[in-house]
Amino acid sequence: MKRYVILMICAALLSGCATTQMLKPEQPPELAAKEDKALLVILRDTYFGGAIVFWNYLDDQFIGETMGNTYFITDVEPGQHYVVVETENTCVANLTFEAGKRYFLREGIAMGVWRARTSGFSPVSAEEAMKSIQGLTYLERDPNGELKNMDPEVFKTAIDEYKADVEANPDAYKDMLQYKGE
Repeated sequence: MKRYVILMICAALLSGCATTQMLKPEQPPELAAKEDKALLVILRDTYFGGAIVFWNYLDDQFIGETMGNTYFITDVEPGQHYVVVETENTCVANLTFEAGKRYFLREGIAMGVWRARTSGFSPVSAEEAMKSIQGLTYLERDPNGELKNMDPEVFKTAIDEYKADVEANPDAYKDMLQYKGE
């Protein structure tokens, strides 16, 4: 019986770890926004929960994954978009992206029940992000990977919960709501 319990605990712990749809290129790209697009940089600059993959979406479209001490970038069409991170829970940032600007978001991490949770996004200055990136691994999407967009029901629920939370507690979102990129 004891062996069975240990086996179940190990299975539960390992179920939180997943393979990634990201690759580690030899050289990270320059962090410059294109003239007609914004550049989004998502940093996960802690190793806490390092093996746990967080899935990231722009609106409901998959844009990349993070694990401990990693970052990735993606070009964004100008306009208002939701940036969503999904793991044991979901968190949302609502930003209005401007062409030619860079947006640096740090993903927070917290202890979960079955896997690490996210505590959401926080804006990071370009200077702080550049210092942090020095110790991180750059990842890019695997063009041959199975890239799934966010489940429409999960996306709708995440956005509805985000809107309700912002309305109920706007001070908790003040920094994100005022973030205009650089």
